[in-house]
Amino acid sequence: MSRRVLARHGQLTVVNLVATSELNQPVDLEKLANVEGFLYDQAIYPCVYLKDNYTKTKVSIFSSGKMISFGGRNFSDAKHDLAYAARRLAKLRLIKGAGIVAKVQNIVATGEIGHSIDIEKLSTKLPSIIYEPEQFPGAIYYAKELEGASILIFANGKVVFAGLKREELLEVGKQVLIKLAELV
Repeated sequence: MSRRVLARHGQLTVVNLVATSELNQPVDLEKLANVEGFLYDQAIYPCVYLKDNYTKTKVSIFSSGKMISFGGRNFSDAKHDLAYAARRLAKLRLIKGAGIVAKVQNIVATGEIGHSIDIEKLSTKLPSIIYEPEQFPGAIYYAKELEGASILIFANGKVVFAGLKREELLEVGKQVLIKLAELV
């Protein structure tokens, strides 16, 4: 396969970015039970969810002050939504003004090798690959350059990157994807 075709298939699409932040103060979740944009139902989960017209992600807010943004496509949106949640809580006088420091916890992205592959053959060519077809229909590959993240590789050529800790690793992932396409 030519490098031009490989480059077209060496694209990754972020399907979920999870980021966290700490308010460093407790939050009385009960007071958010009837506030527009917030969902609080102890039967569902021990937190409040914030999702409104000003957020691109969903933000979980815990009574400890920990916040988690999930469902986003980039870190910029996650940071915005975490800061927005802190501002909303401050405006409601549930916390004292809080500057937040957001941190990426996990990025999940999908891609394609560009053709179907023989996973069994691939599993003999790569170190740090797990292929147990009785347990899972794909291979799990831990590319050293992805700093602990894994790649799920399926016979139809589709791949899922999970556990990326920085957006910069998406570029590294694209190169790994191109190498995988050349290998099989």
